[in-house]
Amino acid sequence: MNAPEPDFSAIRAALAAFELSPRVEPNEMIPVERAFLPEGHRGVFDLRRQLVVGNRGMGKSFWTHALLSPELRSRLAKVYGHRLLTSADVVVGFNGSDKVSPTAPTIDEVTSLLARGIDPELIWRAVLIRIASKYLSDGADKPLGDVIVGLQGDPNRYSVVLSAADDELARRGSTILVVFDALDRLGRDWDSIRRLTQALLSLAVGLQSFSSIRMKIFMRVDQFSDQDLFRFPDSSKLVNDHVNLIWRPTELYGLLLFELLRNDTSREPLEMLAQRERVSEALPRAGVDSWAYVGAQERLINRIAGEFMGSNKKRGQVYTWVPLHLSDAAHTCSPRSFLIAWKKAAEHLPPPEGRAVDHLGLLDGVRSASTSRLLELYEDYPWIKPALAALRRQFVPMEREQLFEIWESQKVIKAIRGSASAEPRYTPVKFLAGDQLSALLSSMRDVGVMEERANGKINVPDIFRVEAEILRKGGVGVPKRAG
Repeated sequence: MNAPEPDFSAIRAALAAFELSPRVEPNEMIPVERAFLPEGHRGVFDLRRQLVVGNRGMGKSFWTHALLSPELRSRLAKVYGHRLLTSADVVVGFNGSDKVSPTAPTIDEVTSLLARGIDPELIWRAVLIRIASKYLSDGADKPLGDVIVGLQGDPNRYSVVLSAADDELARRGSTILVVFDALDRLGRDWDSIRRLTQALLSLAVGLQSFSSIRMKIFMRVDQFSDQDLFRFPDSSKLVNDHVNLIWRPTELYGLLLFELLRNDTSREPLEMLAQRERVSEALPRAGVDSWAYVGAQERLINRIAGEFMGSNKKRGQVYTWVPLHLSDAAHTCSPRSFLIAWKKAAEHLPPPEGRAVDHLGLLDGVRSASTSRLLELYEDYPWIKPALAALRRQFVPMEREQLFEIWESQKVIKAIRGSASAEPRYTPVKFLAGDQLSALLSSMRDVGVMEERANGKINVPDIFRVEAEILRKGGVGVPKRAG
């Protein structure tokens, strides 16, 4: 006997009620029940891999703060099989906070020390000494400036203190993991940020000689693409082993189902639907990614939203169409954008029969998510806005030379520099040297807003193109917003 028909209206209500929290703030605590654990993020929690690279909204700050929770850390260790996490003591080395901390310097503290001519590596050595001293009997809290003075008087102090702390931690069977996030806030200009970041990365390589002290550094994609940042000995040890923080389509759908399971309104109807369709294995129980059951996951999504983006497959299949049209030039989609699309789809009227949402709602949802994603990126990369605004009503793909002519005629470089005069870090990292038009294009590629195709032409992905009112040559695009 078949299971009863599920209540799609309850699933729809839960989708529409999604609470999409803003970016994680410094020192925010992440509860266990809030964490979905994508299979592809396993490397983030491997203590041997010290550098994690991700675009805005991919989870850098979320995982930084997840590591600070002992309960969640224990869960991560169990699910991902990284047993060292269970015995790790996680502390913040820097997270862009203005709050005074016994371990992490504030933004003002770092910028002030650098302005006084203190060597960037000395600043980070002092940070690590202050952290490591807590594990020694004579360890005491000291102002960072005092620790730096001590280092200047005894250059060997860093090695002595960290070696002693490393031995003590090994005796206890424990590990220190020092996490660093928000590196783009280390200074007001990219030269200062680069110097501080390079010194931190160099120190991370040196830490590999210790057995019980490790760093975990979360970095933006545009900073990672700055080749000059890695011009120091043995930098390849970090670069070759870095973790790319992205979300695969199956993980995005896993997150969607996870959020529905967390909701009291939709949990039971979703369970009933999965049972009826014989795809219960697709449900991410306790936040664990059901990545091995892609076919079951797709069948479940088809029952929630229908199979096609129209009456037949000509307009595409829902399961592949939605993440594709929310993806940037690096073929990645942010989880927030994905959830916004489904939330807005559930708000679309009239509601469909026999499912929670339909293709018309998803079209609206993708448009809303596109707007939200651009606004998100403008916060971290404000130079994107004038670069795209200059292309309004222009057709893409276009030749590189045409793009540069448009940017020159619209005085885009001047506009970017003018708007960032008080805060130079709001220009592209690569403006530090070379041809600035080429640097802007390279930066647009780095953050996934533009792509350079094999034939040399420049394209803008749909998620940005439609909202920026840039036209498309050929193909079937996302329908424009009505009105």
